[in-house]
Amino acid sequence: MSKIQMLGRRPGFTLVELLVVIAIIGVLVGLLLPAVQAAREAARRMQCSNNMKQIGLSIHNYHDTFRCLPPGTLAQDINQQRQPSWIVRTFPFMEQNNVFERAIFAGTDWTGQDLIDLNWELKHTVRVETYNCPSSDMPLTRSETPRGDTQGLGAPSTLEVQLSSYAGIAGTYLDPRDMASAPSPNYSVYGRATFNGVMASIGGNALPRALRFASITDGTSNTICVGEQSSFYSDSKTDCRASNHAGGMWASGPGGDTDWWLNVTVVRYPINWDGTTSSACPGYQKHTITRSNHPGGAQVLLSDGAVRFATETMDFALYNRLSARNDGLPTGEF
Repeated sequence: MSKIQMLGRRPGFTLVELLVVIAIIGVLVGLLLPAVQAAREAARRMQCSNNMKQIGLSIHNYHDTFRCLPPGTLAQDINQQRQPSWIVRTFPFMEQNNVFERAIFAGTDWTGQDLIDLNWELKHTVRVETYNCPSSDMPLTRSETPRGDTQGLGAPSTLEVQLSSYAGIAGTYLDPRDMASAPSPNYSVYGRATFNGVMASIGGNALPRALRFASITDGTSNTICVGEQSSFYSDSKTDCRASNHAGGMWASGPGGDTDWWLNVTVVRYPINWDGTTSSACPGYQKHTITRSNHPGGAQVLLSDGAVRFATETMDFALYNRLSARNDGLPTGEF
């Protein structure tokens, strides 16, 4: 072969070599993808933790200002004036003071069900990113049809109301002191506790007055006040969050000792519990479940402001002791 011919040849891959290279790249991508996904989830979990820390700081600032904790729910008055959630009450301490100052608290129903909703525009337009976990694949809002008198104020026929990934712990379905002698509790027996949590219901036949940090006799570092709710329940993709009802994250429901509350839960089931294939939410609107898309558990906010990752394998009796403010039982590390 002449020198001219040799210089004119262009080096390149054969078909076999090209297929080998593609196969190697595919293997490398397959090896790297889980690591990339894990890194992204770690970042999302850190952001979720930061959200809960901000919520904890707002609760502490509320207590510093009013010398009490925000009520988990507050009983409606005789005119069915349903109250705002504890989330709304902490807005001034979450850099949402401009939203809080626009809110109307008298002569309105924050659920929008049984009385005119004077806050429909706030609920329809305001979004507070802090209350949504970035790992959640759930809807950020729920659609609601306002009453005719609310539409008469200018409200559209459909409102989009924000939902929250975080719920206050109002109490426990079972008394932790009973569980100390019965490690396998009978879920069919109604618990006597219910109001023994930090974000308990106030008014009606519930607690007579707002709680203080001094009411947490088990210690603020041993008591959960807020738990995460950021994943669907069961394979049916059922949204069982404590905020998924009329008024979304803005309302507390009827409050008091009624059958349903909003944005708080009474602990009845273990973390990430998915014990039935039914599409119905277990204990709907009072016994919603602490769940998340973070692998292996969910995040909880302690009353001292610290955020911890609670594993789904945590002993259920321990989870109940951590959810009660005054049972006097030891907790230890978790």
